[in-house]
Amino acid sequence: MGRRVNCEQVPLLPAWAVARMLDDPRKIPYLLVWKSPSDNIVQEVARIAPHKEIEAVMGAVEIKRPDGTRNFMRTILRPLPRNGGTVRLLICPYCQIPRQGLYGWGRRFTTSVVRSTWGCRRCNQLRYASEGEALVVRARGALFRMMDAAYGPCRSERPEPWYPYVFTSPEEAAEAGLASVR
Repeated sequence: MGRRVNCEQVPLLPAWAVARMLDDPRKIPYLLVWKSPSDNIVQEVARIAPHKEIEAVMGAVEIKRPDGTRNFMRTILRPLPRNGGTVRLLICPYCQIPRQGLYGWGRRFTTSVVRSTWGCRRCNQLRYASEGEALVVRARGALFRMMDAAYGPCRSERPEPWYPYVFTSPEEAAEAGLASVR
């Protein structure tokens, strides 16, 4: 099976950020910055922009990284069950299933993740931290075993998804201290 790679430890491109950019009447690119929750170092940066030719028809976006790699992502508007609302979902380029978010890193070997094209959790071989009792803290002593017997196993909090900081301009990101403007 190998070492688990939790999706909460991988940059998440949420559909709400793409929807905000597509719904913006200015039709400008947005800058997304992911800082590591543990040490506050910028780990990933992406620029999302409406795809000029097919954005109006299919809601497609272009995702560009600083190294020059570009991905084109389709979106879809789905109706909500009540009150006539809609939600925008991202379509995974691998399995073609609408998703609420896509992950920018994928599992390459059993022990590591690498930067990849944006894909869903299943296609990038990621798992939730709560799968398989991974959040249960195991007791290692007589006192802790007695507490486990009396109160049940101790559980860690489920980690939050790794959401990006969303900026409408590089200047705004520079003011927040997350980018430099050249």
